Amino acid sequence: MGWETEKTFPPGEKLPAIAARLNVDIDVLFPREGPCDLADLRCDAGYTQYAAAEAVAMSRYQLSRAERGERRLDLEWVEPLAKLYGVRVDELLAAQRLAFGEAVPASSADLPALTLKLRAQVAERPESESSPDVIAAGVNQEAGAEIIRGDQVDALLRGMPADRVFAGTQAARAIAITGLASYFGVSELHLDDHAESRVLDDLRYLASRYNIALAARGGEGGVSPAMIAVLSDLLNREQSGPSAPRRGRGPA
Repeated sequence: MGWETEKTFPPGEKLPAIAARLNVDIDVLFPREGPCDLADLRCDAGYTQYAAAEAVAMSRYQLSRAERGERRLDLEWVEPLAKLYGVRVDELLAAQRLAFGEAVPASSADLPALTLKLRAQVAERPESESSPDVIAAGVNQEAGAEIIRGDQVDALLRGMPADRVFAGTQAARAIAITGLASYFGVSELHLDDHAESRVLDDLRYLASRYNIALAARGGEGGVSPAMIAVLSDLLNREQSGPSAPRRGRGPA
């Protein structure tokens, strides 16, 4: 037949059944080069696109577009598909990134910093207070408005990047992180995986306010002496109480 003469190749979703029938490991019978994308996960689980979509109550068109790297899966389909394929959520998300031509982390432990920090905060809470819906309700209550949903908290905890959870809307992302930080009683910088950029933005603001150079010139490198003096002054004044601001002496 065509399969045996290599004139044709069996559909991917039939490979697990063929390997099982021949009592040969699928990776030996049909070796794969590189990590799995979304289509590979589906085929390894033995599902056609239609059967997989039907099993999780989504349209085949939506699944097809995700596998072709045209539109990402909506949050509501991520966990059901992971369960259907018998993989972890972070493995499914890594496969989706591959389908979109994005770099895949070397290991599943390579999760966003925000995910790891949130998980650490949740681990310190009683089980009754650690569900995504409870956390979202607490954040929204403190904020006095709905700034995050339970499914978004769940996605962050499962490893989905914040930019993806908030659809690339930086304002919504920043507000949600502020709310989460307040709810857990930690600094915003503790949760924000863009903390370094925010610190640099604050330093640029201080340089402008005090009319000094942020970076040293010439062979000195690093932060300018004038900026170091301003930062030292601010720290001293914070420890001793508020006082009138002192202007710098011009660019270093």
